[in-house]
Amino acid sequence: MPSGKKYLILSEPCSLKNLEEFYIYHRNRDELYEVNQEGFDFLKLCDGTGKQEDLGGDKKFLKYCLREELLTLLEKPVKKKIILSQTSKPSLRYLELQITDKCNLKCRHCYVGKPRNQEIDLKKIFDICGQFERLQGLRMIISGGEPLLHSGFWKLNDRLGSYQFRSILLSNGLLLTSEVAKRLKVQEVQISIDGIKDSHDMLRGKGSFRAAMKGAQNILKAGIDLSIATMIHPYNLDDFDRMESLFKGMGVKDWSVDYPAFTGNLEKNQKFFLQPEKAGKFLSYGFGAGLYESTGDFTCGSHLCAITPDGEVCKCSFFIDQSIGNIYNNKLLSCWKKLKHLKLEDLNCRSCKYLKECKGGCRFRAYLEGDPLGADSVRCAAFGVKRG
Repeated sequence: MPSGKKYLILSEPCSLKNLEEFYIYHRNRDELYEVNQEGFDFLKLCDGTGKQEDLGGDKKFLKYCLREELLTLLEKPVKKKIILSQTSKPSLRYLELQITDKCNLKCRHCYVGKPRNQEIDLKKIFDICGQFERLQGLRMIISGGEPLLHSGFWKLNDRLGSYQFRSILLSNGLLLTSEVAKRLKVQEVQISIDGIKDSHDMLRGKGSFRAAMKGAQNILKAGIDLSIATMIHPYNLDDFDRMESLFKGMGVKDWSVDYPAFTGNLEKNQKFFLQPEKAGKFLSYGFGAGLYESTGDFTCGSHLCAITPDGEVCKCSFFIDQSIGNIYNNKLLSCWKKLKHLKLEDLNCRSCKYLKECKGGCRFRAYLEGDPLGADSVRCAAFGVKRG
């Protein structure tokens, strides 16, 4: 059949996103492709029910979309649901959904603290997923606790592939057997690795490094993108070069290095706390884009919010004591609109030459240091900025 007689459809992992600009989002590649108004209007017609010859469109643009596998040609019509809506600005792109606080570890630095065996009702989780999808969301970050311990996890897992956002599972890795990895419907799994063997086990428990690394290998063998998260602490400082070599050699997609907030279990295990001026230089490690990012002139977390296991919505999972509404009696959009998004010009460190690069650092760390508009001392140390 001539290509002009075939039906045009957005490729299965692709969806249109009406954010600050117009985009095609490829959730398997985790890539945004910016398009103009004309291209976006054309793509809205590509729902699998119209023939190429009837839809028209710029030939060069069409050729590009087919080459990049953003569009697919079909022999027979198959309708695809195109979900679009007007979003608030800044747009809600990343949602961390803490589906449970149940955990099979007692990490000495965990900000969650002592679990209360809470979990979000499965029906409500599906409702949240639908709301996030309609809000043009990009990444659903499924966390805990250990999310695999949620009583309805596998029912959630079986539905994840039907949503037009990227699903990312945050796990300690211990439950990620070969069989579990093969069943997962997520596009990415992030596992916490906080050092090489002993330095990891000191923080998370004896034998946890070996188990987490086995889980990581199972994820890679299952063909799922793997990312790693590492927290800086006094006992892993000599491991960073080895971790970098190890993770790159494994084929890890992203390696995020961060500094733990002095809250939760860390307050009771202060020997794992490292002074910011010593920790800062290790933030230069890591690679990849990470789970979320800010755009424009906004500070860290401008496109992110989190939902706790009891349904409270907050600006990120650290700000659990500053709820902007409960998801059981508020819509996600109404909560998002209540959230104050700080601009770089609002910060006391707005004159710093590194501001646009560091985005003001972590707002929660600044909050803990007593000044919500102040600088993040760890990021200052990373850039070699002396604080008076």
